[in-house]
Amino acid sequence: MKRTWLIMGCALLVAGCAGSGGSIPVVDSGRQVSSEDRHSGVGRQPQVQPSTPRDSGVVVMVPDDAGGSRAVESYPLDVQPPLQTGSGSVPGTGTQQPAPGGLQQDEQLDGPVLALLTTARQQESGGDLNGASASLERAMRIAPREPQVLYRLAQVRLAQGDAAQAEQLARRGLSYAGGRPTLQAGLWELVAEARERQGDAAGAAEARQRARVTL
Repeated sequence: MKRTWLIMGCALLVAGCAGSGGSIPVVDSGRQVSSEDRHSGVGRQPQVQPSTPRDSGVVVMVPDDAGGSRAVESYPLDVQPPLQTGSGSVPGTGTQQPAPGGLQQDEQLDGPVLALLTTARQQESGGDLNGASASLERAMRIAPREPQVLYRLAQVRLAQGDAAQAEQLARRGLSYAGGRPTLQAGLWELVAEARERQGDAAGAAEARQRARVTL
């Protein structure tokens, strides 16, 4: 009797397998996958196509909790562009060129003295010897030891016909004109001219000789 039941049980088991189409359940990540799912590809791990590298970032595959993987883009840190430096040359201060008709090297004075000398020159050029004399006297009160002021005033006095005072002013200017040979020569020339007008030919010749030696 037991053998009969055993044979019947085996027959039923074989019949059940033949009727189910031979599908065997497969468990993947906690889910049953049938034969249809195997053929259709459902339940398989998705195959990620490699992405084309982009300049904006890098794609990194990171596994997730379900056993699959997900794509994560990582972006590079911002990089500051290098500072653009110039040629490295520092612009220097340009050399100021003297204006045409300006004062000579010996005449580079500052402040009111320079203004008065310029005014006196303009007045003398215009024939206003008295105005030029007044301007130079004011400059001499401001800078009594400036030989350029004494030189200009001696010129005006000589033009006014006062040769004696012109010589006196020129000789006074010589005492303050040390180290300025051009100005010294000009002052000696004034002394020579003043002496000539006073009838001192020998003194004039001596003064001119000293002017040449100075240069």
